[in-house]
Amino acid sequence: MEYLLIRKNLRWTGYLMRMSPDRLPKQILYPQLSSGHRKRGRPRLRFKNTLKRNLKLRDIKTDSWTSLSQQGDKWRALVK
Repeated sequence: MEYLLIRKNLRWTGYLMRMSPDRLPKQILYPQLSSGHRKRGRPRLRFKNTLKRNLKLRDIKTDSWTSLSQQGDKWRALVK
């Protein structure tokens, strides 16, 4: 079951990376804290944290995944 969730997450991430930068989902992936303060305590788990964990579980190098995700066919074959 978890394997299917990881696969689904990685496939959607590849689709997201191929989107144009002005699309809202891609803007949400790379948010910046413009002003204000964070709450005390443990930081919340972000999408990027789970993505790194999933890449590591699938033995995909975390430094080259962005270039691989731009090539749709290769990314889908790698994630499969």
